[in-house]
Amino acid sequence: MHTKLFVHLTIIAFLLSACAPRLIPLPTQSAPQPTPPVATQTVITTGLLLWDRFKPSCETAAFSPAGFSYGACGKVLTIAPEDIGREIRFAELTSRFASFTAETQAGSLIFRGSGNTVPTEAEKRAIAEWAKLSFEIAQAGRTGAAWSLAIAWHREGGVAGFCDDVAVYLTGLVTTSDCKGFHAEAYLSASQLERLYGWLNGLKSMDYNDSNAPIADGMNITLSLNGTGHKQADEQTTRDILDFAATLDAQLGYAAEAGPEVSDAQNALRDYLTALHTSNYVRGAELYGGETDLLQTWNPDIQNDLPGLFELACSQNGLQCLAPRSITYRASEVDGYHFWVEFNNNDGTLFQQGPCCGETTGPVISMFPFFVEQKSSGFVVMELPPYVP
Repeated sequence: MHTKLFVHLTIIAFLLSACAPRLIPLPTQSAPQPTPPVATQTVITTGLLLWDRFKPSCETAAFSPAGFSYGACGKVLTIAPEDIGREIRFAELTSRFASFTAETQAGSLIFRGSGNTVPTEAEKRAIAEWAKLSFEIAQAGRTGAAWSLAIAWHREGGVAGFCDDVAVYLTGLVTTSDCKGFHAEAYLSASQLERLYGWLNGLKSMDYNDSNAPIADGMNITLSLNGTGHKQADEQTTRDILDFAATLDAQLGYAAEAGPEVSDAQNALRDYLTALHTSNYVRGAELYGGETDLLQTWNPDIQNDLPGLFELACSQNGLQCLAPRSITYRASEVDGYHFWVEFNNNDGTLFQQGPCCGETTGPVISMFPFFVEQKSSGFVVMELPPYVP
């Protein structure tokens, strides 16, 4: 028997023995596991994923490095054709995230990952949505553009002749395209997923069309949101969702047109943040080109010693020299590049900067802007990491 098929069938045999409507216990935990939700159950481990749906009938799907199978619970599963995209995404998820258990709107999860990043609740749901969609596509033998669609945005007209589309899916996948043949895709960050699910959970479905609005240059924008909530979107919320989609369109467009310099700038930013996080203050100082007044104010006794200033700023003064969680390219200028950065706390959870200085209300920030400037000697970062007093 072919080795890959033998390994896969061995895994399936193991899964079938556990296909009763219950969660497989984590071997590293002795506490009882949570009861699965009424409708669905999804189990993900490193190199292994089991998804079960108990209503209207019990159906299951098994993912592993050996392949993907699906069918009715307790019966021989059908081995699906290989899908490079699905295999790559599965490997990305299991290599990035640490092990966890969770219940989401798309099913219950037991996840075995080899990464250090602790997923947010929104990221856990995105994983469950991906597993659910993968099963449904295999079961139907086809897919459709509207499957798992959360937001659809379209812009056309204007002097520039716009004809652009953005689709945002429950899985966190974003695609952009235009009528000239352009196409790009990416996955939302943790912070962007949080905003997406907040709208979907709280708002009713909506169809917006500004064709009657006094838009300059005759440009028309339409927006659809497949919400499951009970609240009607007000004018400001509608504008926020429109801006969200337009920003994604611009970001993916800029990224697709970017040259190798953008990758070099992003690498410099990652090296700078990583150097500060790992206490390599000499390297961090080499990659910093911004103002030093704040660092000097904190430690006026230190002169002409930027590595020394960074060391005290990171260890004593409140500078959050954390590991970068995600770096998202935003746009370019003549002399440099803009990025958004999310950070991990030391325990792998998402860093969030709350209201300052004793305030109990105010925005919570988890995406931070950075500008990387290109100089004759190379790329330097112009911003300091976040600060918490």
